[in-house]
Amino acid sequence: MSNDIAKPSNSTFSQIMKPIYYVSKTVGLWPQSFQRASPGITVLDIAYLMVLYVLFIFCILVNTNAKLWDYYMKPFESDILRYGLQTHLLNGLYLGVICSTINIVQYKRKWDYMELLDNVTKVVEQEFHVKNPVRVVQMFIVFIIVMENTYLVAVLTGYYFLIDQTLHINTTYLYASYYMMNISLMALINEFTYFTVHIRRLFMIVNRLLKQLLLSDVGSNDTILLDQSRKSKTPTIAYDEIFTIYGGGARKDFGNDARAVKRNGLPKVTVVAPAPNEFNKFSINTVYSTYITQLKIDNHSSMEAIVKTINRLSTLHHHLCEAIRLVNRISSLSLMFHFGAMFVFFVFGLFTIYKAFNSGTWAFRIMALANGSWIAFYLAGILTVISATTAAQYSGRLTGDIVHQIIRKHQNNFSAEVIEKASWFILALKMRDMSFSCGLFHFDWSLFGSMLSASAMYLVFLIQFDVTPPVGLSAPNLTLPSIEVINFKL
Repeated sequence: MSNDIAKPSNSTFSQIMKPIYYVSKTVGLWPQSFQRASPGITVLDIAYLMVLYVLFIFCILVNTNAKLWDYYMKPFESDILRYGLQTHLLNGLYLGVICSTINIVQYKRKWDYMELLDNVTKVVEQEFHVKNPVRVVQMFIVFIIVMENTYLVAVLTGYYFLIDQTLHINTTYLYASYYMMNISLMALINEFTYFTVHIRRLFMIVNRLLKQLLLSDVGSNDTILLDQSRKSKTPTIAYDEIFTIYGGGARKDFGNDARAVKRNGLPKVTVVAPAPNEFNKFSINTVYSTYITQLKIDNHSSMEAIVKTINRLSTLHHHLCEAIRLVNRISSLSLMFHFGAMFVFFVFGLFTIYKAFNSGTWAFRIMALANGSWIAFYLAGILTVISATTAAQYSGRLTGDIVHQIIRKHQNNFSAEVIEKASWFILALKMRDMSFSCGLFHFDWSLFGSMLSASAMYLVFLIQFDVTPPVGLSAPNLTLPSIEVINFKL
């Protein structure tokens, strides 16, 4: 088979994405095939989505039954707790249907995002010699998915032993409903987090490649020179010396008059450091690290090569900002709905804990323990999303600081064309939007602070409504004086 008609290989982005794709496909958040070149939405996909819709609708109809929830909440004798938990469960089931519908409408944008990130990752890997530990990252993602499902099953098992066995309440439908609504939420958070983390990873690569232009600082820990296949130090020819070897002309060197100085003599020989042993190990540093095996800019690079590198990195940064816009279009609406549902549950879950301390009954203590596990689960999801988005925004905005450092350090050494190109790069960075937003608010730490303050405020309202009236107003012998109506006649 010739190279022209051979099927192109997927980038590491697509390879790492497959575990998340299978989970999203299972819960109905990925109605189409993995990539646009495949058949798209098949009849089997539509049939599977119909089955998921039937399951969600069945759970919704069961949980709208007032008698069933009267049976669930009979030991607690709290209308506020009953309506809060029922609202939380129904909201989650409705959101499962809504999120699946949103992804059906947005399926083309998911393909656009996949193609964009796949192409950007290929450019970074092939042109800038970047390697990602695919196997280790896949293992890490599978480990996270298994731990999430284990926690979910453990919480549902706790429901069974604490509520079913202790309070003698049959909660079979409750287990199925909670599992249906939470696997959809977990798949959404995993998908959004991986989209965001990979954008942040590419931002970090752009920043590390830009730091080459600092020249004397490229040997720091921010840029790692290695080749995982090397067992010993081996001399290699620098990237920009290839032109000199094949008669492309002498290279220009940096100096006070960079345009007039020419290089003579033998090509420069550099040494590539051997790969560390941790490259293939299952560790956090390996998962979140990228490896540049060969730098393209050094002290002997020409001004044309530097201008070309700045243009390429500026284009990559622009495409990553476009990827953020696509992520906002794909997942921000669903994430906004889930954040609202989790906020409602925070209020009623904290109210349950208050009732456990206030009433002192075993029923409320058991329900407080169960709801506390859900609060921890949802807090972990919110903090994961906010941490990923905040880190991606920080890495994207850090690019401007690096370009400022380059201009400040080498404004007398670089040519006017390089300085002008770097200045235009900074101006473009100021105009690019790198925020993760649903249109109403940004997914950052200010949102988390707003949720905490609003939860405290509404919790105070619920406690006030739950407080019993004063003893004087409920005394049996208390009589209110009658008011006689006096008829005034003129």
